[in-house]
This record gives sequence, C-alpha cells and structure tokens, in this order.
Amino acid sequence: MVKVLCALHSVSHRPILTDPTISLAYLLSVTVKSLIAQALGWDMPHWHMLHACPACDYKQPDEPPLYPARLDAFDGNNLLKCVDSSGHADEHCITSSYLITTDDIEKFKDDVRLCPATRSATAHVEPEEPSLTSSLAIEALNDSSCTDNWKAANTITENTTKVFDQTGVFVSACRHGIVQTLVEMRQSGAKYALATANKLMDVYSPNNVTGYDIGCSFSKTAATSSIANKVKSLNHRFVVNSVHGHAHNRCCQLQYHTLYQEGLGIEDLETCKRVFSGSNAVAPLIRHASYFHWLQFIDLQFDQWDQDRYQELSRFLYNNYKQALDIINNLTPAVEELKVQLNLVDADFHCWNAEELEYLESLANEVEYDPQKMAYVEALQSLKVAEYVIHLSM
Repeated sequence: MVKVLCALHSVSHRPILTDPTISLAYLLSVTVKSLIAQALGWDMPHWHMLHACPACDYKQPDEPPLYPARLDAFDGNNLLKCVDSSGHADEHCITSSYLITTDDIEKFKDDVRLCPATRSATAHVEPEEPSLTSSLAIEALNDSSCTDNWKAANTITENTTKVFDQTGVFVSACRHGIVQTLVEMRQSGAKYALATANKLMDVYSPNNVTGYDIGCSFSKTAATSSIANKVKSLNHRFVVNSVHGHAHNRCCQLQYHTLYQEGLGIEDLETCKRVFSGSNAVAPLIRHASYFHWLQFIDLQFDQWDQDRYQELSRFLYNNYKQALDIINNLTPAVEELKVQLNLVDADFHCWNAEELEYLESLANEVEYDPQKMAYVEALQSLKVAEYVIHLSM
C-alpha cells in the first residue's frame, strides 16, 4: 500500500515508509484532534453534522425561514469494496465522525420486507385483465421501471457478498458537497438508506428535502417503514436528482424531479456523484486492506474533501447566485411576453403540471381510437409522398 502511495506521488519508496509508521501518525493525529475538540467544546454528539457547513447550519438573527429549510442528498457507491479475509491480523481500532454505527443500521433490517417498491416486489406485477388494472399495480410497475434503471437499487449478487466483506459505502452530503454521514454496506438493502434518513431527521430541523437516485420508490419505502411517522411529522420529502430524474418515467418526473419542486431553484442534488468522483481514487488502495486501513483511507479522503469544499464555499455561493440572477434577468422578459400573448397567469404553470399528471395517470390502457388516428395520419403521410412522386414524374 505504501509503495502505491509513493508511486502516485512520484516519491521513491524507502523501508522507513512502512504501513505501521503511517498508521501511527494517523492515530496520533486523531488523538490530537480529539483533545483539541474536547478543549473547544466540539465533542458534543453530531458536532460535525451540525457545524461542518456554515452555509447550511448557521442562521442569522431574525432570518426568514426557507422552504425547504435544508437540501441534502444520499447515495451508495459499490466501488469502495473490501475483499473478505483481508488484513485480519490487523487489530487496530478506528472511529470516524462520519460513521453511522452498525446498531443504528440493524434497527431497520426488518423494515426492508415492508417495502412496496423493491425490485423483487414489483418486477413481476401482472394484472389478470388489462382493462381492470388497478392503480396500485400501475404505481408498482412505474416504481419498478424507475428502480431497475439504477445500479444502486439492484440487488447485489450472492457472489459479491461471498467475495467482499464491505460491498461499498452509503454516503450523505449537504447541497454544498460536504459529507455528513457514512455507512459501510455489507449487502444490498433499503436499511442503509433508512438508517441515513433517520440520522438526518434526528439531527436537522423539519421541512427538509433529500435527493436520491430512486427517491420516488424510496418515498414509498419510508412511508411503510418504522420511520413513517417521523417523516410525516417533520415534513421530510425525498426527490429524484436532476440528471438521473430524466431517465424516470414522466409521471415520476412530475412528482419527484427537482425541476418541478418548489424552492429548489437551480439545485440538481447530484452532490454524491461529485463526492464519489473524488473518493473513487481511493478504491485501488483499499480493495485488499484490513478494516482499519479501509476505513482510515475513506475517512482521510472525506476529511480532505470537506476541507477543499469549505475553502471553495464562498466561490460556490457566488457562482450560484450569479447564475440565478442571470437566469432571472434573461428569461423573465420572455416569460412575461409569453404570458401576455397566451393570456396566462402564474397559477397556470402549476396547473399544467397537475393536469399533465392527471392525464397520464388516466392512461392505464391505450384508448381504442388512438391507433386508428395514428394509422390515418400515416396514410395521409403516404398519400402526400405518393402525390409528390407523381408530380415529379409528370
């Protein structure tokens, strides 16, 4: 592992640069940081989650409330695996301010069977009579079509769980890219997302929104889980990230895509993908590492990532503010002109989404006269082409 680090940094490897030396330096650094945190009063529970991002967590006196009050995102990454039986002789212990404990995760192991939108529960919904398709079956099929598009939602194979001890990580981050929580995944399942959502709701204020690749199906999963009452009472919503949302069906987009959510502005909630673009560089170093070194490298990576995001925070806010002003200044005249030409008011734009959703949900089966209309249009097109060919030949 040390040889790989030396190669990455173009430094000649020397015997003195051994794993125990690096581990000792890391443990010493963790101890010093812990003592500093105690002296400054930073050792309170969830201190990192409450103070890592000043833009999200710090409020000014008499600051008007926002809705959503906070924007987060979470997602899983299967690249940060660790081969089973690697480094069992390493008995070092490690803690991380990001890590959600195994006990907090296993609370939700029995919630998974209650999920109405898991792949196994919805992939084979076949109504007996198409004309009598129930709304529940249609909703299940829509959830399945969305869920099946994403690798994070699909079941990890049995061979994967046999080969790897940790099959990946599940991470949450604020809208500014600062990592909040980390979960080590040992198999597939909704319990990792449920444990992360539960932690976010326990620590942060109500009226928050969380982006997830399959936020549509996970919303229904959370609604039937043990945290259902908490989600409802805190008015916590789960939506679909902007880029991933375009691969979901149209009914799903109208309800969960960030483009149609009030208060999200230009936010895409693709934060975790940016986090993973940096953490994936650690994957070759930890694939055969002990658990201590596996978590050590991930913790160091996320800590450095957060420091970099903190330094760029002012620039990030400035660029987003500038982009929002440009959109408002450039597009407002065009929108106002369109409203005058079509005799529209602002409420019409909201009604269009609701009307489109109502129309799409009513199309459980193809209307009989639609194919006839299509055939008629195709016949007219063929006639037009034939007349044009005859005209050229004359």
